[in-house]
Amino acid sequence: MSYSNRLARETSPYLLQHAHNPVDWYPWGPEAFEAARLQNKPIFLSVGYSTCYWCHVMERQSFENPAIAKEMNDRFINIKVDREERPDVDQLYMTAVQVLTHHGGWPMSVFLLPNLRPFYGGTYFPPADSHGRPGFVTLLKAIEDAYRNRREDVNKSADQILNILKQLAQPLAPSREITIDTHFVENLIARSTSDYDPVNGGFGSAPKFPRETLLELLLTEKSQIKNRKSQIKNSLDAMANGGIRDHLGGGFHRYSTDAHWLVPHFEIMLYDNAMLGWIYTEASRQFDEPRYAKVARGIFDFVLREMTSHDGAFYTAFDAEVDAMEGEPYVWTADQVKQILSREEADLFSKVYGLDRGPNFADPHHGSGQPDKNVLYLPDGPAMEDDPRTVAIRRKLYEARRKKKQPLLDTKIITSWNALMIRSLAHAGNLLKEERYLAAASQAARLLLDHHKTPDGALYRTSRDGQAKYAGFLDDYAFMVQALLALDWKDQANELAEVMVRKFGDESGGFFFTEAGAADLVVRQKVASDSPLPSGNAVATMCMLDLGHERTARKTIGIFVSQLQQQGEGMSAMVQAAMRCVREQGPILVNGSQQSEMDRPLSPRELAERVVRVEIRWLGETEVELTLNILPPFHINGHEPSTAGLVGTEVRVQDARVAEIAYPHGDTYRGQAVIKIRLADHPAGKVQISLKYQACDESACLETVTRQIEINRP
Repeated sequence: MSYSNRLARETSPYLLQHAHNPVDWYPWGPEAFEAARLQNKPIFLSVGYSTCYWCHVMERQSFENPAIAKEMNDRFINIKVDREERPDVDQLYMTAVQVLTHHGGWPMSVFLLPNLRPFYGGTYFPPADSHGRPGFVTLLKAIEDAYRNRREDVNKSADQILNILKQLAQPLAPSREITIDTHFVENLIARSTSDYDPVNGGFGSAPKFPRETLLELLLTEKSQIKNRKSQIKNSLDAMANGGIRDHLGGGFHRYSTDAHWLVPHFEIMLYDNAMLGWIYTEASRQFDEPRYAKVARGIFDFVLREMTSHDGAFYTAFDAEVDAMEGEPYVWTADQVKQILSREEADLFSKVYGLDRGPNFADPHHGSGQPDKNVLYLPDGPAMEDDPRTVAIRRKLYEARRKKKQPLLDTKIITSWNALMIRSLAHAGNLLKEERYLAAASQAARLLLDHHKTPDGALYRTSRDGQAKYAGFLDDYAFMVQALLALDWKDQANELAEVMVRKFGDESGGFFFTEAGAADLVVRQKVASDSPLPSGNAVATMCMLDLGHERTARKTIGIFVSQLQQQGEGMSAMVQAAMRCVREQGPILVNGSQQSEMDRPLSPRELAERVVRVEIRWLGETEVELTLNILPPFHINGHEPSTAGLVGTEVRVQDARVAEIAYPHGDTYRGQAVIKIRLADHPAGKVQISLKYQACDESACLETVTRQIEINRP
């Protein structure tokens, strides 16, 4: 039986993927809200995006199942949202899910009252009960029963969540006077780089993300960062050699599933490639490194070849799977290579790209779990990468790959993501002396200014097939102003910046994510954390500095000072803006507030930080003892947890040689855990210790926290 629902009238590829589900989906909008009110039904809100693997899984398991769809249709008004079209909806309700469950992710599943207030939520739900946990159908019945028969409790829960969302929407003022100066910002940079991986390059552990905003911060802030050059170069080299880079096509995949940059999650996102293109271009200039320029050219040529519309705008993303098989067609077997190449060519290719070392990829969702294919990488580095024979072989295999069934290409045109690519192409065009990059950047910018702009000068968020829709958000304006400045189109940049300040600015400081008057959100948020995209507030701040609006820039930085203090590691773009402002305009003094932190609920990040209280003492001249007091009912993961995907507790020491770090045994630490650090030498001065941990309870894990601890020598 064939089905069709309201999503068939939409333009988003993600929504169109669900247009023939038996679920009676609505798009986000007045029709759905009115239906919920008239029918007195709660709303089931499902948020995802076209290249999200687990979104596809939940669709196959639940939304394509007629029996489950009937339960959904009978009990709920069902709304499907593309988070890339409506990041405001995603951002607000993701905060609610994190408050409720201490974790988040996609697909996001949230249950709302008809007035759009959330009262329950989660992420992926399996279709049936398993391992003592309710499946999706059981959950649907329980939620609807609570709505019908325990409405007072549901309303109370919704009121509590809404109150928390309102309080978290505004940054917390500091309780004491704080000066943002070079020392303040340099300390934030040191904290942000404390999880640098000197063995594999990059920052953090598996899964390992490029952390583009941090890399840009390190490239633009050059003065007092110890080992800055080696951290940047090791990271860029490791990514360029690893499987996260598409060695045949030139672009980069989303992230590495391991710590070695070998096996990627195969999504290809426009924004990653835009930011990495800028970074490799800038690194080629700073370090006089021709290879980085080649990697950058590979990125840009890939985007212009495979992610660019006929009129010059840039598409959104490639999916990670083909026919439910992750990584197709990016992975290879030795036999497939031998069918395309001569024996001599196959031998050379296998040596250069690691096939001679055996299979390294097992589809995580199909097969035996044993590696049977290869992700291409450069095990011996780039020595043979530019050999003419290697170049010719790559071309052959690339053409063969193009004949395979290709992953879905999401052909939405998103203003902010296009602006990132425009900025990057303009930067590369100037530094690499490539007129075609400048021409591509100019063409895309003109297209956005012509077709993503309203008569009154406002921006649309997105378009597809010529149909522009949704009012733009702060990111769209800020990133577009930055792109226009990169092209040296200052008049257009000034004009758009004035609209941005009028629509999103707040006299108390900072910018809201949504414009004033947005009628379909219960809370208006201010956000300064990077996502992996740089925060709109940070980019807007740097644009204000470029355009001579120093007062606006300083007020924006100042209003987020408490957040910078507490979680600057996730705010690299704002740290970059702060350092630039301090260097150009001098320190920023932020007055304390009488508001107590007890008047405001803890955000998920703040809760994660406060789960562990650390006590420190010297046991001698070279031995330090850390006692971790862990708040019940939470535990933290052991140093080497046996469950894949969990982040282990880890200690690193800066500015001192370490002889040994002794961790407690066990998969988890509860109540109290003692870690002993033995230094090789008596320290010459203060010792900086970085503590990373992930706190979990019986149902979920909080986000990973990295704490910086400074102690005087004994």
